[in-house]
Amino acid sequence: MAEQVVQFDWRYSSLGPLPHWQAPLRIAVDMMLLSPFPCAVVWGAQMSVIHNDPYSALLECDGHALGQGFDKIWAQAWSNVGPWVFKALEGASNFVEDQPLRLRCKRTGSQACYAFSYTPLRDEQHEVVGFLHTVIETSASVAAYDQWREQALAFERQIERILADRDHIWQLSRDAMIVVTRDLLLQAANPTWQRVLGWTEDQVRDKPVLELVHPADRAEVEVAVAGFLRGDGAEQFETRLRHKDGYYRQFRWTASFDGTLLTAVGQDISQDREDAVRQSEAFLRAAQRLDAVGHLAGGMAHEMNNLLSGIGGSLELLQRRMDQGRLENIDRYVALASDSVQRAMLLTHHLLAFSRHQPLSPKALDINRQLTAMEPLLRQVLGAEMQLSWELDINPWTVFLDVAQLENALVNLFANAREACLGRGQVTVRTINERLTAPFPDEKGVPAGDYVAVYLSDDGHGMPEVDLVRAFEPFFTSKPMGHGAGLGLAMVYGFVGQSGGRVWLESAPGEGTRVCMLFPRCLERIAQEPPQLVPAVTRGSGQRVLLVDDELNLRSVMKEYLQEHGLDVCDVTDANSALDRFRHHGPFDLVITDIGLPGGFSGRQIARAMRMVEPQQKILFITGFNDQPLAPQLLETPGTALMLKPFALARLLDQALLMLDE
Repeated sequence: MAEQVVQFDWRYSSLGPLPHWQAPLRIAVDMMLLSPFPCAVVWGAQMSVIHNDPYSALLECDGHALGQGFDKIWAQAWSNVGPWVFKALEGASNFVEDQPLRLRCKRTGSQACYAFSYTPLRDEQHEVVGFLHTVIETSASVAAYDQWREQALAFERQIERILADRDHIWQLSRDAMIVVTRDLLLQAANPTWQRVLGWTEDQVRDKPVLELVHPADRAEVEVAVAGFLRGDGAEQFETRLRHKDGYYRQFRWTASFDGTLLTAVGQDISQDREDAVRQSEAFLRAAQRLDAVGHLAGGMAHEMNNLLSGIGGSLELLQRRMDQGRLENIDRYVALASDSVQRAMLLTHHLLAFSRHQPLSPKALDINRQLTAMEPLLRQVLGAEMQLSWELDINPWTVFLDVAQLENALVNLFANAREACLGRGQVTVRTINERLTAPFPDEKGVPAGDYVAVYLSDDGHGMPEVDLVRAFEPFFTSKPMGHGAGLGLAMVYGFVGQSGGRVWLESAPGEGTRVCMLFPRCLERIAQEPPQLVPAVTRGSGQRVLLVDDELNLRSVMKEYLQEHGLDVCDVTDANSALDRFRHHGPFDLVITDIGLPGGFSGRQIARAMRMVEPQQKILFITGFNDQPLAPQLLETPGTALMLKPFALARLLDQALLMLDE
């Protein structure tokens, strides 16, 4: 009968589909099927019958009576049975010993006397919606009869106690409680579970529990459940479950298996974990401030001295050879100077990133998609003998980041991981949605809210605590001399902070290192990637350009380069001169202006003033310091672009030609 109950099409009965049955009904049916006595659960306004194998032997109908009305099955004896049924539906339990009925057993063909027991059954709202009908043969000896009667009464009391205790604990427990099948399908969840995770019971009923478990924890959950099913499970295990809003909460679980269903009780420990990390981060933050300023100044002076010495020495040798009239191989000195310039440009970018004043061009993006796109580059950084594994969230929230700076940060982190593993090890990248219920790590840190966390872990040699607290300082490095300037982590620290997030390290000697980055959730929609534009021409055709920059040397070389490529350039040094030229010597096809100008009048204000006169004026901003970032609305205005100093003159020309061609 247990198989027939499962296979029966209940959709057309008053009980509805089997997966939608209430928990009290499921429990009553499970216990009824295990009873050695003829039993039937009668449920609902139609008094639908669900019975066990011994009960079917007493029925007049062929086969079984699943789903039929109790009054129809016992229609011939209704005058004797009916009054007791109504008493049971009013909440009164009855054991009718002197039932004036003799029933024929289909198995033996003989008639016997039976006693009927009626035990009320209640639904989740504590309303009587049915009863348990137990039939006990009374033809045996008095001793056997008494024994059967006591067993039946004990069975009824057990059902009442289990149902009452279960419902009371289920409703009032402060811990999350769920009931799942052997196949890990969720059957029921108590109010606390629903409140903590935001799901209603209808939304998750018959849903695989593993779909709510964080991907990194699923294997552990399957192993733990298998142990409980065998009866040798661990006392406790921890896992993360996905909230309806997409982030995860941490639970510590205990469970028990009754042979049919697994009942698990979980304690929400998310806040405890957040508090521990917050305290650790507060300590790290305080320690990082020690000696940072002096170390930064010394490191900056050392690096710049090296670069300037290379540039100065190359120019000195170049001038000496030209004075001597020896022009052979002078391109070698130009190449040496150019290499030092490129390294100086990279140095300034790293320092601006650390100071959180580098100009950014952020956009809404899918972090999983971006990481996947960067995978070939990241694998190249790791090398052939390093392994890379991904544990990406199923549906990560959108973030608002500068793609180029994100790529630069990851390249630095992957290079560090490769060196920590000596070229042979494993790197794991994880993404996960996180909701902070309090500022992190303290009131001065990132505010409470929704964040996307990116964790990068390696199994390298790890870091001692003395290095860990200084890891983000510029020019601090534990590598041997000549194997790094100590700017990679400083750049990552500045980039994450400037993006509104938080970064910290977790490491110990011999236990590897984990870099943890939190990025704020972005509610904007991800825009379609625009195609990469290439200028249709390589020379201008006399278009007029107004160039505004207070750095004389830079302005001179930019002007000369643009003029050599066919543009008519008018250059000025400050905002007032720029506005005067614009009003009296215009119009100009393009205005190229530095953002930071002397006299308290910035490039932003120049752009605003010019567009009040000429709304369609095309403006190219150039800057190397971004203490006040450009408003997104300004950059989104047609005919507007931004370039970050230092840049190659060829890139400046390409950008100018693109804008002039629009």
